[in-house]
Amino acid sequence: MRGRWLWLLVLALAAGCGGPAKNTVNLKRQAISSNEAGYNYYRESRFLLAKDQFEQALNYNRLIDRRSGIASNLNNLGVIAQQQGDLKQAVSYFQQALAVNRELGSPSGLAETLNNLGLAYQAQGRLHQAETAYSEALEYARQLPPGPLLALSLTHLGDVARALKEYMLAINYYHQALMADEGTKDRRGRAMREERLGRTFYDLKDYDRASMYLNEALQHFRHLQDTSGIAVALKDLTLVALAQGDHEAARLNANLLLGIYQARGQEQAARELQALLQKGGIR
Repeated sequence: MRGRWLWLLVLALAAGCGGPAKNTVNLKRQAISSNEAGYNYYRESRFLLAKDQFEQALNYNRLIDRRSGIASNLNNLGVIAQQQGDLKQAVSYFQQALAVNRELGSPSGLAETLNNLGLAYQAQGRLHQAETAYSEALEYARQLPPGPLLALSLTHLGDVARALKEYMLAINYYHQALMADEGTKDRRGRAMREERLGRTFYDLKDYDRASMYLNEALQHFRHLQDTSGIAVALKDLTLVALAQGDHEAARLNANLLLGIYQARGQEQAARELQALLQKGGIR
């Protein structure tokens, strides 16, 4: 009898030793599952549901002190807050994520978070703080193998320079980003950088070069079947045509763009485009 109780005790101790490890694995799985659900809701623009899932994932990761997961969840929550227009909360989330990533020392995590923080600062009009965040992001991105974070950091620095009307500096950053895209054969990235260059040359009233870059961007976006990119390029080309007084090209690009707006139910954008055409003397 005594042997039987000893055997039961051994089994109980074994189960107890395995419990915490098993619980940790389960919580990690739940965190990953909630995070994936959050991404799915985010892609559908169901931001409240996405936020709820990311918060659940954050709670699970905090219970098991999974630092990389915590940083990722905080970043995701910051993106949601920014989408909802709560820039103060977005900055808070990104700063918390940055603190965790500094502990982890991951160049990719630091570059991603600093780019997110820079975007939130930029949306608040804090351009110099945004520039500081992007510059630090660029330092970490340069420590990584060639990839999208390098081009992204350069592009964001170009955007700040353009906002400060430092157009030649912006062009320099965009060209560096474009070279990074060509090195990694990133066609989507290349289209984005060409569109930025086109807009910058438009600001400089160099309409020939603006049109060249924007048409190249449009071709890449069409190849990728990127409707949002196509719409942006067509709007830019419409502005260039209006500035050149080319009513035929402006009308052609605007009609293509109106078709996209109507298909997507973007009535306000369609009205704004029609008002722009009327202001340019096109009816």
